[in-house]
Amino acid sequence: MTTQTRTKTPARGSSTRTKNKLRRRERILDCAGEIIATQGYDALTLAQLAKDAEVTIPTIHNLLGKKSQIIEHLVGEVVTHIDDVLSRRSEGDPIEAIEDFTEALISLYADDETLYKAAFVAGERARMFEHRSKDGIFMRSMALAAHVCENAKANGFLNGDIPTEVLAAQLFGCQRLARLDWMNNYIDLPEYKFRVLSGMFAILAADATASFKERLTELIQTLHDV
Repeated sequence: MTTQTRTKTPARGSSTRTKNKLRRRERILDCAGEIIATQGYDALTLAQLAKDAEVTIPTIHNLLGKKSQIIEHLVGEVVTHIDDVLSRRSEGDPIEAIEDFTEALISLYADDETLYKAAFVAGERARMFEHRSKDGIFMRSMALAAHVCENAKANGFLNGDIPTEVLAAQLFGCQRLARLDWMNNYIDLPEYKFRVLSGMFAILAADATASFKERLTELIQTLHDV
């Protein structure tokens, strides 16, 4: 008589408990983002978070850890999505590259403005966006900006009189300043888009060939008139 080995399947109760833990974890992170976005970074305490998320402080410790770890989770989730945008490369028209990049970011932020604003505020306060790491947002953003400039020079859109690193730093600075104003609720996403596009086009115009400068000037005027 042959003995068959039965494969045990996870208990249904275990699966339910796991799902409940994930739901509580997401709720805690959502509440953390809401507190930071509406009340500020310093307003985020474990006591306030436990109250808003309707859980106990020990539950927060078990699911996410202390405040610094909650911030890491919050920022890490956002950075993962932004990295996807920064990994894209365009070999075509620099205007299209900038427009595509800006639209991708705005679409990302619009999905959950509270989460992204909170993550940026928290990341800045916790100094998680430092400039030295090769894999950090700063260096990856600079690399993308440099790629756009180098590609524009290679394809005859820019004269090459201004060093790539100077143009790239100004392009990134334009986007970062607009992001800082948006995350601090000084401007909305439509204004963010206007500032990034008009600013980047103006920067490229400083080194543009005659025909490309004319296109950039017309686009800036169009953006201003909208």
